[in-house]
Amino acid sequence: MLSALTAPVQRLLWLPIVFLAGCAVNPVTGKNELMLLDESQEISMGAKQFEPTQQSQGGRYMSDPDLTRYVSEIGQRLARVADRSLPYEFVIIDDSTPNAWALPGGKIAVNRGLLTKLNSEAELAAVLSHEIVHAAARHSAKSIERGMLLSSVIGVASSAIDQNAGNYGRIFDNGAQLGAQFIVSSYGREAELESDAYGMIYMMRAGFDPEAAVSLQETFVQLSKGQSNNWLDGMLASHPPSQERVEKNRDTAQRLKQAARQDLTLGFDRYQSKLNRLSQQSQAYNQTQTALIALKEGDLSKAQSEIQTALEQSQSEAQIHSAAGQIAMARQEFRQAQTHFSAAIKINPNHFRYFLGRGLAAKALNQTDAARADLQQSQALFSSQAAAQALAELGG
Repeated sequence: MLSALTAPVQRLLWLPIVFLAGCAVNPVTGKNELMLLDESQEISMGAKQFEPTQQSQGGRYMSDPDLTRYVSEIGQRLARVADRSLPYEFVIIDDSTPNAWALPGGKIAVNRGLLTKLNSEAELAAVLSHEIVHAAARHSAKSIERGMLLSSVIGVASSAIDQNAGNYGRIFDNGAQLGAQFIVSSYGREAELESDAYGMIYMMRAGFDPEAAVSLQETFVQLSKGQSNNWLDGMLASHPPSQERVEKNRDTAQRLKQAARQDLTLGFDRYQSKLNRLSQQSQAYNQTQTALIALKEGDLSKAQSEIQTALEQSQSEAQIHSAAGQIAMARQEFRQAQTHFSAAIKINPNHFRYFLGRGLAAKALNQTDAARADLQQSQALFSSQAAAQALAELGG
């Protein structure tokens, strides 16, 4: 009877058998669940996607290496007490949007814009431990697996047209390309509650006061009530807060602290001292955001005025110089744009947008060789349609 069925239907019938073979115990929760990716594939996928995902946002924050080391040290302190050993890595993204995210395999990032909203070392630990659980409990991987499963079923259904559809090997090869879209997707209620609960356990194990996870959620709930789109586009979109999470975190913190046998750290003063340099740049960054909003709205005069004020306050931040370059491009001041993008590159020579901007400015000035070199460097760091199109117009 099976041999009489069409190939697509045969493949659909085989899918449950393939999936059952992939059932395993979640290393954090102890639950039995489907796993399409084994650990080596999960780690490889996260490692391949980590740099492109950073590039697609603001790139790494390079202005304060001490702050980067500090965030990594807190992250590694938490990772050592996690229920799953992975090659954890922690970076700061040079982006004002308050957000944090985790890729499969323990690749974790926190945006510069979120760090300025936190009050203590323990709140930083709450953010990082939450992301560690997303990686350790396979929440990020499961998001990708759901996409793979959907792609597989779609591939099976369309196999009369494409006989190669549904090929697991091909899906795994393309898996790294799927990663970036899932860091901006909202985690489900169960995954968020799970990450809160186990993250607080990790905080306790590492000596941080889990009450910070309560204050953090309270802050997020308040910020979700009519606050700026910058927040809604960041942490609150990918990690939706709720009063339920506040109450559950409060209950968990009380229970954990009753069993505590060590002094627990909040670390207000230490965190503020580590954040001192970035805090001093806050006003300049705020004016840069105002300038970029004005640019988006087409008010070039206001954009220029605001970015000039930002530059008078700070010359040390790549993103501020980059914003100045974008505004100069819009004003068709291409030599000035080159100067601003060159300043950004001097601070951070590893972000594609700065080379892209300088290359486009050089192209507008008919500096063909300089334009081609910058655009090729931009493509080497991160492939973009804008650079590809400009290179094609230059003939290479």
